[in-house]
Amino acid sequence: MLPVNFRLLLVTDRSLVHGRSLESALRESVASGVQAIQLRERDLPTRELLSLTQQIRAVTQERAVPLLINDRVDLAVALDLGGVHLRASSLPVSAARRVVGRHRLIGVSAHSVAEARQAGDDGADYVILGPIFETPSKREFGDPLGFAVLADACRHSSVPVFAIGGITRERIESVRDAGAFGVAMIGGILGRADVGNVTADMQSAVRTAWPSDPRDDSHAR
Repeated sequence: MLPVNFRLLLVTDRSLVHGRSLESALRESVASGVQAIQLRERDLPTRELLSLTQQIRAVTQERAVPLLINDRVDLAVALDLGGVHLRASSLPVSAARRVVGRHRLIGVSAHSVAEARQAGDDGADYVILGPIFETPSKREFGDPLGFAVLADACRHSSVPVFAIGGITRERIESVRDAGAFGVAMIGGILGRADVGNVTADMQSAVRTAWPSDPRDDSHAR
């Protein structure tokens, strides 16, 4: 299992960036200290996704920010990205691992304690669990899970668990207290006009909640 060296993961949705380009919004977020980015633009045809990924990779490379991509293990390898993020309908973790190798991260989306535990058992490096709170971007995945499910998943997971769904600055310490390794955000950053300022504010809250280096955490082995 690779070490997970970030606590704040920004998940993209170009429909939220107020008419500007996703690349410019992410450049602002990276400049303000975002720790990792998951490119989640599932509706794009391959050529358009390839072009967008190349643009974003150029931005993240400037600050050595890990860039992961949803599902596309081929692009993760072709563009030498930091890893791939899998959904329930994606390749199994074992198959993805054979393609991306041991030096790239594999994350998995989970929506229950059982799914989070299974992802770790299957060899994922981290899990994103949600939605923890009500949020428009995650309504398709059902009712919010809440703190109790998050805490249960963190207790039973062998890998770091990131909380997603309705994460705000005020809720970061609460999800930390429930056992989360970090937080993943979409609209809470990209849905704001001041992406840079919001990123810096969230990053400050994350560093306060988790003052230790994630490489020192017991899950980051």
